[in-house]
Amino acid sequence: MKHQATQVMWFFDRQHDQWSLSDQGTCQQWQGKGVHPWADQLLPEDEAGFADFLIRLHESHLPEQFIGHLRDKEGALNHVLWSGQFVPNQEVCCGWLLPLAATSLKLSLPLLQTSLLTQLAQALSARTGLDFFNTLVKQLSHILQVDAVWVGELSSADRVRVLAADGLALKDYPLVGTPCQQLYRQGAVCLEVISEQEEYQPWLAAGQTYYGQPLFDGRGQLLGHLALLSSAPADMANLNSVLNTFTVRMVAELERLQSDAQMRLSAVAFETHEGIIITDPGFKILRVNNAFSQITGFDSQAVLGLQLEQDLWPNLGGLGYELNPLSRWQGETQRLHADGHTYPQWEIVTPVQDEKGGISHFVICFEDISERKAAERRIQDLAYYDELTGLPNRRQLHETLVQTFNEATHSCLIGALLFIDLDHFKTINDSLGHATGDWLLKEVATRLKRLVRQGDCLARLGGDEFVLLLPSLSASPPQAEMQADIIAERLITEIAAPYTYAGQVLHIGASVGITLFPDREQGVDDLLKQADTAMYQAKSAGRKTRRFFDASMQQQADRRLHIHNELRNALNQQELTLYYQPQHLVDGGDIIGVEALIRWQPAGRALVSPAEFIPIAEESDLIVDIGNWVLHEACAQYVLWEENGIHIPQISVNVSAKQFHATDFVERIHDVLAQTGMDPACLNLEITESVVLGHAEDTISKMTDLKSLGISFAIDDFGAGYSSLSYLKRLPADELKIDRSFIQDIPKDGDNMAIVEAVIAMARHMGFNVTAEGVESRQQLEFLKAQGCSFYQGYLASKPLPVPYLEKYVQRLARQEYPREIQLSGVEK
Repeated sequence: MKHQATQVMWFFDRQHDQWSLSDQGTCQQWQGKGVHPWADQLLPEDEAGFADFLIRLHESHLPEQFIGHLRDKEGALNHVLWSGQFVPNQEVCCGWLLPLAATSLKLSLPLLQTSLLTQLAQALSARTGLDFFNTLVKQLSHILQVDAVWVGELSSADRVRVLAADGLALKDYPLVGTPCQQLYRQGAVCLEVISEQEEYQPWLAAGQTYYGQPLFDGRGQLLGHLALLSSAPADMANLNSVLNTFTVRMVAELERLQSDAQMRLSAVAFETHEGIIITDPGFKILRVNNAFSQITGFDSQAVLGLQLEQDLWPNLGGLGYELNPLSRWQGETQRLHADGHTYPQWEIVTPVQDEKGGISHFVICFEDISERKAAERRIQDLAYYDELTGLPNRRQLHETLVQTFNEATHSCLIGALLFIDLDHFKTINDSLGHATGDWLLKEVATRLKRLVRQGDCLARLGGDEFVLLLPSLSASPPQAEMQADIIAERLITEIAAPYTYAGQVLHIGASVGITLFPDREQGVDDLLKQADTAMYQAKSAGRKTRRFFDASMQQQADRRLHIHNELRNALNQQELTLYYQPQHLVDGGDIIGVEALIRWQPAGRALVSPAEFIPIAEESDLIVDIGNWVLHEACAQYVLWEENGIHIPQISVNVSAKQFHATDFVERIHDVLAQTGMDPACLNLEITESVVLGHAEDTISKMTDLKSLGISFAIDDFGAGYSSLSYLKRLPADELKIDRSFIQDIPKDGDNMAIVEAVIAMARHMGFNVTAEGVESRQQLEFLKAQGCSFYQGYLASKPLPVPYLEKYVQRLARQEYPREIQLSGVEK
């Protein structure tokens, strides 16, 4: 510890002949050689005077001083001043050693301040934290006879939090307009006379002198400040020197307060609903939180020191972390519970670096996702499997068919699709009741399952219709046809066998239509249509038989090619137009927006259905150009409506997967907003679940960028694709749109009603609004209202309308609303 270069506080216990020294930050007991800490530096001729100085302190109990000479390491002499006073209640002498250069040889000031500094140092010696600062400001206020003393720190960029104060009754105050602003801006001592009182700072009076001292940590970071206000003229010339005596201690206590606050915040963050494990680099458990025990069942103390893989989660194929150096990993894992069962867990593993850049710890945050997985399976089952038979439904069949068709195209192996319709089932169902009919359908499903090979797909489309998908029969079309024929004959025979139910023998048959794939010019969407056509041919041939589809596809292929060629010119020839379908509140019916829907009007011909040309456009990049045109046209039309006083809260625009994943999509949105003047808060972009698949991070990034502008997002046709909740919870979307296929058969189809109910409940818990598409009846609307659905659109309200008719529609609604407002206003009066 240096004893002469800076101010040093000293304590001398004469009774025990013990010295202690403080360099402002710490206080240590001196254990060196000699009779006092400066014995090897003090000139011999000064020893007698220094001893007399100590005797005077004990005998007079008054402040005393002694000027001596200390020799530094280079041999140079330095004039120094010892000042001190005896403290009776502690039975010790304490004081200061100051280089005379620090006092500018003005000995009268240290003499006057010695007792006060000693008194202050003694009062602060055992204080820490806020107690230290409260004592400091009260003592300084008393000693210096000023109006106010306080210690503050920045609570935000423009406000000061008062940690301790005497004479100032503020917990915080704005930084702007105060002398503190200059202190924080310049990072230097501020001495200023208040010229006039500010209305927004009434606690600063004109004529007061403000003194502020910044408090820096060892890295030069400004942590806070000490400030004084004085009304009486005060000699503050040496105030900085006096306060510097306590600066290091103030900084240390301020750092301790801020560190304690961070530790409290960290402790709160550590005890979350998520489990947290902290390990060393070798995954030895160092610390866990309470949620760890609640999730895993293991005792939080018993696991400390265990190896994560060998001791806690063994025999599960390793931890499963794919960690690159210093990279974060997250993913789903299977973990072992304390009671022995395994469960799914979502884990995020974050490496912590030490000061050298190496890994010092791993922090593993995790949550049990059993309920989420169960909900996903429930949604999956409702959406993709038939509740009665447990077989894949139409939706699942379609996805499997797409995959199988693509594989067959690449492998050149012929497959077959068999469309099975039960003969005379309606007669049994009508005469013996639905319970009998349901039992019979389950029995048929059981028999058909016995004929299914591994890799085949047996599905129930609904009613008494089943489909059997037979992939990879043969590379030879004749061989594939023969195998499909044999299987069709077997299943007809199997279904025709008698059924015994409640003492009755029931007989049914089956008619089967067969189509082979892939064929030239054949699309996957054609297969069911072809097989269905062949099935009706089998029924016409007398039932209980089979027929192959053999109609020519050339006409349809020609039609598709013709549409593709004409569509390329449709944009340039201004043949595309937009219709708008109103969207309404389910509860109350108020209009909440419109959805822009594209239509194609070739010159001199009838409208071409979007269902006919959109799929063709999606096969090429035409869909991107069309989508960009729709976006610009819809925004321009919305702005025009606003200028003409036609107010519609929001406009929705569909965005295809290719358009969304174009590299310039976000820039394109910015350009459209700038060119049209569209308010982004009134723009809602609709994307389908297919946009997310395979592009999750790109999708989330672009959605986040656009939402920062105020644009909202809806997930369109929800349930029609792969509805992954793991994706859904991460997407910054605002709304789910239930696909019309779930709505159209309400209230006849109980499965669809269950799916809609589940989706609305899930969306409500996840914070999404819900729009139902394709609402065509009052019964459907009442069902949606009972389930808490937010919005709807469909022919019940209005079909898609061209601009003039849409404007009349909105104006008519406004006229209907106006009398109601007048009536309500009259009631209020």
